[in-house]
Amino acid sequence: MYAEGIYHVAAHGSDIRDLFLDDVDRRAFLDLLKLTFTPLGLRVISYVLMTNHHHLLVETPDDRIARGLQVLHGGFARRHNVRHGRTAHLFRAHPVARRIEDDDDLIWADRYIAWNPVEAGVVFSPFDWGWSSGSAHAGLAVAALPLHEAPLRASFGGAADWRQRYFDYVAAQVSRAA
Repeated sequence: MYAEGIYHVAAHGSDIRDLFLDDVDRRAFLDLLKLTFTPLGLRVISYVLMTNHHHLLVETPDDRIARGLQVLHGGFARRHNVRHGRTAHLFRAHPVARRIEDDDDLIWADRYIAWNPVEAGVVFSPFDWGWSSGSAHAGLAVAALPLHEAPLRASFGGAADWRQRYFDYVAAQVSRAA
């Protein structure tokens, strides 16, 4: 199913289950993401953790992303269920994965990810949600995990001011939404 490239991956909680009940769950997920993906050579470009789902932009050299998601979701589900005294499936059966086609697609998908908390009514600005890579890409915060920003930087022309260009591109939607 997967080939070399960048993928926009999203996974939701099974039925109406929340994946992240608190910041401890979110931190544990990011820690497991780093511990799982890094050794497999999977590089996270962007992420957002919502209450009942997550989005990732991930670069993979081949189909190993399937194994990475299996280990990540399985490990997090076991930890989550033990911590919260549950036993049922946490994630829906299959994550959604779409291959990124070009630079325009990449920056559009990244903006979509950054705007998830705004669309959900959690924050006003996509740079205010602490469980997203958006503020790190914009140079406003330190990333919660190592990010592979080279494809995103290249999509914004690769110049030294790419973070400002990213900020302007993502923030431009604020004026249209307000």
